[in-house]
Amino acid sequence: MEIQCYLYVDEAHSIGAIGPRGRGVCDYWGVDPADVDILMGTFTKSFASVGGYVAADKKTIDYLRQRSFGQVYETSMVPGTVQQVISALNIMTGKDGTKTGKVVRLASIVTIS
Repeated sequence: MEIQCYLYVDEAHSIGAIGPRGRGVCDYWGVDPADVDILMGTFTKSFASVGGYVAADKKTIDYLRQRSFGQVYETSMVPGTVQQVISALNIMTGKDGTKTGKVVRLASIVTIS
C-alpha cells in the first residue's frame, strides 16, 4: 500500500530567526525548499508587519485562491505593509548596506541546542 501525503512546513516563528541565512527551518536543517510541498509563514513576527505567505505549486495556490476564506473576503496588502516586509528582508539579508545581515550576525553569537 502506497501512502501519499504532503510535507507542510510552518515557518511562522522561524523565518528571519534561524538558519545560517535566517531563512527558517529549511535553512537550519539544510532542506531544499523545493522538496517541501507547502511552505507558509507570517509577516507579523520577524518582519514586524501584517499578513503572511503560502508557497506551493501552482495547482495548490490556485485551489487556495479559489477556496480560501481570506482570499475571497479580504483585500490585498496595502503598499506600506508590503514595503515594511521588503525593508525587513533587506535588513535581514544585509542589503541595507551592512556587510552581513542582522540575522546572520545574531546566529553567529546564538547557538540553538
